[in-house]
Amino acid sequence: MAKTLGWGLATLLALTATQAQPLWPPQSMLNDTSTLNVQIIRQWTELVGVQQIQIIELRYNSWECVNGQLQTIPIQAFYARPVLLNYGAAVVLAHGLGAQADASAAARFAAQHGVAALYYSGPGCGQSGGRPFETRLLFDTIPDPRGSWFWSHAVAGSRAITVLTTLPATDPNRIGMSGYSAGAMATLNVNGFDNRLRCAVAVSGTGGLRKAADNDGWMNHLLRACGLSRRSAPFQVLCDTVDPIHQARTQHAPVMLINGAQDEFFPIDSTLDTFNAFPNRDRHRIVVIPNWDHGLFTLNLPPPYETFDNRTFADAHVEAATRFWIGRHLRNDGNYPNVPPMPTAVMQEFLGQASLGGELATTYQVVEVHVYYSNDGSWLYGGQRMTDRSGNLWYKLATGLPWSHFNPGNTVYFSEFRLRNSILAPEFWMTSLPYLPPNFRPRIRPMPNAPRLQGDVNGDDCVDDADLLEVLFRFGETGAHRADLNGDGVIDDADLLLVLFHFGNGC
Repeated sequence: MAKTLGWGLATLLALTATQAQPLWPPQSMLNDTSTLNVQIIRQWTELVGVQQIQIIELRYNSWECVNGQLQTIPIQAFYARPVLLNYGAAVVLAHGLGAQADASAAARFAAQHGVAALYYSGPGCGQSGGRPFETRLLFDTIPDPRGSWFWSHAVAGSRAITVLTTLPATDPNRIGMSGYSAGAMATLNVNGFDNRLRCAVAVSGTGGLRKAADNDGWMNHLLRACGLSRRSAPFQVLCDTVDPIHQARTQHAPVMLINGAQDEFFPIDSTLDTFNAFPNRDRHRIVVIPNWDHGLFTLNLPPPYETFDNRTFADAHVEAATRFWIGRHLRNDGNYPNVPPMPTAVMQEFLGQASLGGELATTYQVVEVHVYYSNDGSWLYGGQRMTDRSGNLWYKLATGLPWSHFNPGNTVYFSEFRLRNSILAPEFWMTSLPYLPPNFRPRIRPMPNAPRLQGDVNGDDCVDDADLLEVLFRFGETGAHRADLNGDGVIDDADLLLVLFHFGNGC
């Protein structure tokens, strides 16, 4: 009980500190070029396809927070610009956990989308300064939530916008941001507290971290690796502050939210919650990709770890959605004269079957329409092409899906429209908001070789008396047993010490 009260007091103090000190830096501080200290490290050109791309490695100043104190840190970044682009749009690129900025990736993005790109390494990653990246820094929220790496990653992204505004080739009124995973979280956070973006593309990253963890999402594995659980105060403070769900309500620029239907870190219900929290939802769009997870593209693992090497399908959707969003909002590309309305999806009974449909009123050409569905907790998706049309409704009556097994009471479903402005224009996809049945809970694929909370014998994410008693009752036994924490084939003093050393963790 003392442990619980201690965590409660720590949480209260951290949240009180947040209320006394604004969570995010003021806009004037983020905009300040006098503290930026941009330094050019080297520059060169690369040929991407038939385009010459100028690349500059540079450093600029941002901040991280250590024990409640802001510290100035240098951030590494690669700026890539098509040589023929004298003045125009630019996009900040943000990476996910365990990654860093890559010059060639920045060059490819610039060439592909006809913009300048500034790809930065998060604090402690690549050649960026600050505390060397460790998983525990994600949850460094007590006594100050600004200590979280998620906070400093987002602030470094905001300062990257400031760098772009100092470069003569950048139109300051046409700056966007795009990120993957933790970089998508940074993108949503920046778009929430910084008013300078004109569009945002978030790929495989949303808000709603608490719900994702409660639904057995992979955030729990990051917590266990740090000796924490979803009940721990540092994570609860993160969920109440830096979680992008809180910045979703103040999004400044239109957002394209892209995520796999089976994402293990950001499940489909967290994706829906994040989108629904956006203000003026008619400005934002979503692409849900069926049979795509967070990157565990492995075909040779046994059940229940098996997943789908669906990268070709998914990459095409991500690339096309990004091209559409940047082309429409930053480049005034004639291939994208407007943003079509949000599609809708229909599931109704027809002669004992589940008939399916998708509806969209648009000036774009509709190349094809699919409806995807899952009646097993978003674990596996089937899909059918809609073969009939009535006005703006594309539908299929004879689906072969028994209504008793596929109906709105147990099935997730959404429509997907493949669109283009003309027969020669690039195609892109857009989906409806996914429908989730009542009391929906996603099934999350387990992580192979997932980190385990050390000392947690019974797997309840709390090292406590129950774990200690199990080791004591099994003391001296040999063979495979969960109480053999160090895996040496015998339950002995070494296992007992592991429980004692980690006693109280995760509780």
